[in-house]
Amino acid sequence: MPATGGAGDRRRSFRSPRFYVTTSLMAFSAVVLSGAVIACFDRALDRELLADASSSVELAAVTLMPYMISAAVAAITAIGITTILPLMRVSRSLTVLQDRLAEMACGDLASRINVNDGSEHVRLLARELNRATAGVANQITGWKIINRQQWDLLETVRRAVAENDCRKALLAVEQIQANWEKIAAIEERLIT
Repeated sequence: MPATGGAGDRRRSFRSPRFYVTTSLMAFSAVVLSGAVIACFDRALDRELLADASSSVELAAVTLMPYMISAAVAAITAIGITTILPLMRVSRSLTVLQDRLAEMACGDLASRINVNDGSEHVRLLARELNRATAGVANQITGWKIINRQQWDLLETVRRAVAENDCRKALLAVEQIQANWEKIAAIEERLIT
């Protein structure tokens, strides 16, 4: 049964272009800032300053300064974008984990998580969640089997009483008691 409350909605919201908007805004800001630096230097540089440059090194420094600043801005932007990329992978993995927990809360103990991206910690968390879910599912499966046996035994008791077969009814009651002990053992393992 899928989780109510929009596990799929969270997944769709992650796929929204938020990441692309952020990186586009960073890149656009870098281009605008670089253009502004170059334009500002071009206006500020006086033609006489260029003429007064006594060596080719001074001329190169005066001429290339705005481009070097623009390159630094571009490098900072690239560092920012490459920092965001791994965070988005972890965010995607955590969204998958969050969706799985929502499904578990709604009673789905059958499906498992397959997280191949994200950090090692997130992958370990996914494996442990799968292991824990499998353990709880096994306990509940045992409980369900015993519950079905109890219903069959109850029907056996009813038939035995209707047939006045006390021995058969007593054997069924003893089996019911043994099953209750099994259920008690399962309940002791499940801490609530």
